[in-house]
Amino acid sequence: MNKSLKDIVDSYQKDTVKTLQKLIQIKSVEAKAKKGMPFGEGIDQTLNEFLKTAEQLGLKTKNVDGYAGHVEIGEGDELLAVLCHLDVVPEGSNWKYPPYAAEIHDNKMYGRGTIDDKGPAVASLYALKAVKESEVKLNKRVRLIVGTDEESGWEGLKYYFKKEEQPDIAFSPDAGYPVIHAEKGILIFDLNYELNEEERVVDNRSNFKYEVLSLKGGNAPNMVPDSCELLMRTEHGKTLEKKLNKFQNENDLEIEMESLNKTRFKLISSGVSAHGSRPDKGVNAISIMIKFLEKLDRINVGGFVDFYNNKIGMNYYGENIGCDFSDQVSGKLVFNVGQIKYKKGLIKTTINIRYPVTMKKEDVVEAIKDSIDKYDVYLEMKNFQKPLHVPKDDPLVQTLMKVYREISGDNKSKPIAIGGGTYARAVKKGVAFGALFPGEEELAHQKDEYINLDSLHKNTLIIASAIQELAQA
Repeated sequence: MNKSLKDIVDSYQKDTVKTLQKLIQIKSVEAKAKKGMPFGEGIDQTLNEFLKTAEQLGLKTKNVDGYAGHVEIGEGDELLAVLCHLDVVPEGSNWKYPPYAAEIHDNKMYGRGTIDDKGPAVASLYALKAVKESEVKLNKRVRLIVGTDEESGWEGLKYYFKKEEQPDIAFSPDAGYPVIHAEKGILIFDLNYELNEEERVVDNRSNFKYEVLSLKGGNAPNMVPDSCELLMRTEHGKTLEKKLNKFQNENDLEIEMESLNKTRFKLISSGVSAHGSRPDKGVNAISIMIKFLEKLDRINVGGFVDFYNNKIGMNYYGENIGCDFSDQVSGKLVFNVGQIKYKKGLIKTTINIRYPVTMKKEDVVEAIKDSIDKYDVYLEMKNFQKPLHVPKDDPLVQTLMKVYREISGDNKSKPIAIGGGTYARAVKKGVAFGALFPGEEELAHQKDEYINLDSLHKNTLIIASAIQELAQA
C-alpha cells in the first residue's frame, strides 16, 4: 500500500463527508422528465452538483446530456472505469432520522443513498483526486462514470454508452466486499388479472358481500413493500373487523382498519422494507393484504386472491409458481412482489426476479407461464438484465482481492455471488467491489439507511488503491 496515497486520502476525509451530505440533501428519485432533465429535477440537480464538485477538485468532467456523466484522470489507450449511480429509490416510511437531512449520529450518516450509491460515488470521486495528486504514473485512463436511473431502468447508462466508449475493465462499488464475481439475472414483469364483467364495481349494486374499490402497494419493483392500501365497500363492517382481528391474532401480521362511512372502509397493511434481491430480510405488505382477503367470502376479486395465495403467497423463492431454480455458482432464484395496483378492472402485480447465472430468462418465463396457465392471469414483460459471471481466477478479480485483503486485513473472505444487480454487468468486463464490509448492516432500500463514516473513509482508500493497481498494469 502506497503510504503517500493514504496520507492524501486522510487529508480529504472531512471534505468527503461534507460532499456526501450535500448530495444526500437532494432528493434524487426519478421524476417526470423535463427539457434537458430526462429523469426529473432532483436527479439533474444531483448530477450537476457532483460534476461541479469534481471540477472544483481540478478533475476533468463531462455531462452527457443529463443522462450520465464522468470524471476522468490519467492517460493511455486503455480505459478503466469505476461505475456508480446518483439516483435513489423512494424513501418509504418510519425513518428514525429524516431521509434527506444527512444527519450524523454515532459516526453514522443517515439518509437515502448513503450506502446505495451516493456514499460510494463520493468515495470514488475523492479516490480519483487522491490518485491524481499522488502523481503515480498511470498506463490507463480512469473514468468515474455516474449514472442517473440505475434503480429504474438503466436508460441513462444505455444512452451514455451510445455516446461514449466502453471501458476495457471496470468495477462498481455498489454492493459489498470482497469481490462480487457473479450477479444473478434480473427479470421485471407484471402479472395481470382482468376482472370479468360480474367482478367489476361499476355502481352501488351488491352482488358481492365485499367489494374492493382500489388497491395499491409498493414503491418500486426492487423493494419489498412496507405498505399496501385497500379501499373496500361492504355492509358487513362489524364482520370485517372481527375477521381482521382474528387474522392478526393468528398470524402476528399488522393491518389497520379505518371506517370512512357506514359502508366504506380503508385497510392498510404494514410490512418491513428490504432490497428486492433479499426479500427474506423484509416482510411483504402486499402479501399480507392478499393473505387476509382470503378470509373474506363472496369478495369481488376472489379469483385473483385464489391465484395469488396459491401461486405466490408469503414465499420468496418461487416455490409455487414453477421457478424454484438454483445453481452452484449463485444459489437460488429469488422472487419479490414489488408493487400492486388495481385500476379500471385490472390488477397489475409487478414482480422482480433474480435468477441463477447459468440459466436463461426464457426458461424462467416459460416455467412461470406454464404454472399460471389455468388462471385468468397473463404475464407482461417489462425489463430484464443478463447475469454477470467473471471467473474467480480472472486477473481483475485477483487484483481487487489483493487490494481488499491488504487494506482490510481480512484474509478469509472469498469472491462471492449476489442477487443484486450493479452497473458492472453493463460493460464487457466488470465486477462489483464494495462498498459494504462483511458484518455491516445491510440497509439499502430500507428505512434508516446509513453509512459508517469510518467505512466511507476506508472505501475511499480501497478504491484509490484499486485504481492505482489496475491502471498501472
